[in-house]
Amino acid sequence: MLGWFKRLRGSGDRALRYATAAQVRAADPDVRCRVAEQLGGVPDPWACDELLVLLKDMMPEVRNAALDALRRQGPNATAVLIQALEYADPKIAVPAANVLGELRDLDAVRPLLLVMKFGSPEIRAAATRALISYGRAAIPALALALQDPDPWTRTRGEEILAAIRESIRSQESPTPTPDSDKVG
Repeated sequence: MLGWFKRLRGSGDRALRYATAAQVRAADPDVRCRVAEQLGGVPDPWACDELLVLLKDMMPEVRNAALDALRRQGPNATAVLIQALEYADPKIAVPAANVLGELRDLDAVRPLLLVMKFGSPEIRAAATRALISYGRAAIPALALALQDPDPWTRTRGEEILAAIRESIRSQESPTPTPDSDKVG
């Protein structure tokens, strides 16, 4: 399949997109897994759109392959991962939130805050973990959450800010060494 993919890539974007779309929708999950792996290296925006289709696949191994490919796409995948957050199914939204937390793209902070407010408990927990992983970068957006009229949102914002501050403090405080306990 790799040779097929390389030949198509050399034959033009339209042919590659058409053939890839057919592979994304193939009946064989192994084919869908392989195309997901290949799409991880395609820098074109349409590749992430096809990976979103695979992220919603019923087979866990296909979803995992799509997630790994989106991770390799880096910031190019942010928009698609934000779309995945909107799905009510935790099998789609939770991994998307986790990858957004790894990527730490600031464009995803507000959508993560919204999911934290309206998502299911599993999705809210994943969004919270993702926001905490942003560290200092999420503080301005979380400060806005503290002004939200909804008390639940304010409380969650305070909790996440406290977790971020604690994480920052633990990273900045020197760790004791075995020799530092000895007075010489």
